[in-house]
Amino acid sequence: MKEYQVTVTRNGREQLCSCREGENLLEALTRQGIYISAACGGKGRCGKCGVRFSDGTVPVTEADRHCLSEEQIAEGMRLSCEVYLQADCRIEIESTDEADFDVVTDYRQKNSQAEHADTAAGAGKEGSQIAIDIGTTTLAASLVDAQSGEILHAVTGVNHQRAYGADVISRIQAANDGKLEELSQSIRRDLCGMICRLLSESGAALSGIRRIAIAGNTTMGHLLMGYSCETLGVYPFDPVNIDTTEVTFGELFGEAGAENTLTEEGAQIPVVLLPGISTYVGADISAGMLSCGFDCSKKVNVLIDLGTNGEMAIGNREKILVTSTAAGPAFEGGNISCGMGSVPGAICQVKISGTEVSCGTIGDRPPVGLCGTGVIETACELLKEELIDETGMLDEDYFDDGFVLAKTPSGEEISFTQKDVREIQLAKAAVRAGLETLMLRYGVTYDDIDTLYLAGGFGFHLNLEKAAAIGLIPEELLDRAKAVGNSSLGGAAVWLTEPGAAERMERIIAVSEEIPLASDKDFNQFYMDSMFFEV
Repeated sequence: MKEYQVTVTRNGREQLCSCREGENLLEALTRQGIYISAACGGKGRCGKCGVRFSDGTVPVTEADRHCLSEEQIAEGMRLSCEVYLQADCRIEIESTDEADFDVVTDYRQKNSQAEHADTAAGAGKEGSQIAIDIGTTTLAASLVDAQSGEILHAVTGVNHQRAYGADVISRIQAANDGKLEELSQSIRRDLCGMICRLLSESGAALSGIRRIAIAGNTTMGHLLMGYSCETLGVYPFDPVNIDTTEVTFGELFGEAGAENTLTEEGAQIPVVLLPGISTYVGADISAGMLSCGFDCSKKVNVLIDLGTNGEMAIGNREKILVTSTAAGPAFEGGNISCGMGSVPGAICQVKISGTEVSCGTIGDRPPVGLCGTGVIETACELLKEELIDETGMLDEDYFDDGFVLAKTPSGEEISFTQKDVREIQLAKAAVRAGLETLMLRYGVTYDDIDTLYLAGGFGFHLNLEKAAAIGLIPEELLDRAKAVGNSSLGGAAVWLTEPGAAERMERIIAVSEEIPLASDKDFNQFYMDSMFFEV
């Protein structure tokens, strides 16, 4: 098989890789550990996988013309998923590698039973434990003291499976198209690298780790374990296994751990994959409910994970209803024309007064794009200024080219377009309609809900007033809405340290019932109603 040599320059560093005949450039880069975010899964639709050819030329495709400007094309920019090489070349990757994603590791534990160090699991014993959250976009790990339950250190990372698509559907499709082993090895390498950093930065030894607990959505769990995903994406959406699963470190990580010398040292450390509820309501949600104390509460509470999959739960210790709604990647900057993840320079705060625009960025860096919270704030501000009507139509002055928020250091405009308005309408309508449907099925009103917990990094940084202003969350619950951070990571830590936590989680799952929304007439009506803005 013929191979072509590709010299890749990124962040001032050069790397030589190869591209096989018949393989697109995105696939070749991913195969060799050079990751580019590809929200659409390499389908030529999102425009996020662009690279610039500094030596060598390739044809311009229809996808290039649709996603890239004439100036970008003239400068040698192409979508890597559309490139099939016929000669050696040199490319530059100008996008961030997302290694500095702003990932939340904070979490709020409600009704914690580990109030004293001597009551925690493992009291009086030496050693620490590791809690891990596998998100579709980002990863987080905490070193937890086995006696006190105290978080000793935390590290974060990016789930490099993003190169196979931004959402679980894209990952399922990639796995079913023969890339299951690649996806499994990708997450195993990511987790091993993160564990190495956690130990190195904290000064802890692998030999002192007693257990590792992992929470994540069902697809992430399947990909980690190497389970087939063929039944996840088709009716009746049966998972291979969502029960509590225990393996050894060596059994799970094998070759990936050996690359960091972890497997030999920690081969016998127990690794526990926490249980989920269904294919689309996984261990991250059951862990979140454990962290928020659903099993201890007589009052009705709501938990919403504001991410790509829009998982949510309503209930108390006696009865819980759960569901998942396809919010899409807009909350994480995906499918947004100038969207990006929560990296330094991403616009996260927006104020508009007339034609005057003020933007705040992550890390106070020069603006380079728009992250999820910035999308919400922009929509809210445009609505406030009556530049968006109740149907989501942008003012005619901005309909064609979008509303300019800022310029990058190189002078490129960061705009919010009509398409972006539609993306956030779809996302917020899905979440709001899912909540309204769960409330209807549970038989409660806003007055009956004690607390609305918003989980995840997006919810942690979200301006709740602006989220309510666009209808993402009900204004009636605004005074009872609380951002709880990474409740999945928090639940994993609770499971490791609090006595009886494993049994508590099993009780949560036992009283939980999933409400499917695909054919629910009430959901469809709520969805249509929630598409509109109140002006």
